[in-house]
Amino acid sequence: MKTAPISKRRPGLSDNLRRQTAGLLVGLLVLAATARAEHYEVFLLAGQSNMDGRGAKRDLVGDLAQWARPQPQVLINFRAGGLHRPLTLSNGFKPLAPGYSGTPGAKQGGLPSATFGPEVSLGAVLAEGLPGKNVALIKCAEGGTNLLKDWAPGEKGKLYEQFIGFVGQALKDLQARGDTCTLRGMAWHQGEGDASLPADKYHVLLTEFIQRVRADLNARDLPFVIGEVYDNGRRDTVRESQRATSLTVPHTALASAQGLKTSDNGTHFDAASQIELGKRFAQAMLPLLAPDHPPNSATK
Repeated sequence: MKTAPISKRRPGLSDNLRRQTAGLLVGLLVLAATARAEHYEVFLLAGQSNMDGRGAKRDLVGDLAQWARPQPQVLINFRAGGLHRPLTLSNGFKPLAPGYSGTPGAKQGGLPSATFGPEVSLGAVLAEGLPGKNVALIKCAEGGTNLLKDWAPGEKGKLYEQFIGFVGQALKDLQARGDTCTLRGMAWHQGEGDASLPADKYHVLLTEFIQRVRADLNARDLPFVIGEVYDNGRRDTVRESQRATSLTVPHTALASAQGLKTSDNGTHFDAASQIELGKRFAQAMLPLLAPDHPPNSATK
């Protein structure tokens, strides 16, 4: 029985087709990658425990329940500890959600944690106030730290050096994804650890800190919002310094702690107050982003 003759393969035809198809696929992948590229408005968050956050996630119920949900429209890259406490990292940018806090006693590196900071509402209000923009947060904090030594620029191996390095790497990580970004502002909550300093001393330290951050990040007029520490009757000098700095350093503002409550009789804001503090940070930040905004507003 004769079998039908097998047609001869035309040399190079399928090879050319494969090359053309491969080229087309590469082109489509490049176009797809380009289409996915985003531009991010980046905000920095730094400080000690109230920036790291001790608000309990379990308390995000009732009127606060909306803040328990992830916020995929905002990204966060998080680092806590590294000096006196174990290092906790988010290992890159993640969708914003409660739990990016290095709670003392928590498992090293274990995220999400049981607590959160002001970033939860800060990110949401910034995104709402910047319609059409993508918001990314870079947060670096450690509880129980002071500005005199732990955060002092020039202190080798301390938190300031780690913070600047972390910010630089996070910005590179965004760009490595094919995205672009603009550094837009910074929120700072710290001062409980310097409550024993004279008012003029903390004012000088905080002024120099802001100037150094702007210089080292090549952002001369970077908007900077100072979070006021809770008034427990023993922090008057720090509170006075924070207010004075917000009035004398250009492009700064104050996020007031008036009316906020703590969960431990005087230091750490409770869940509802962390949400309110985050809103106040964002509400103080947004006017500073306007190109025609004066260096300092008349109301603080």
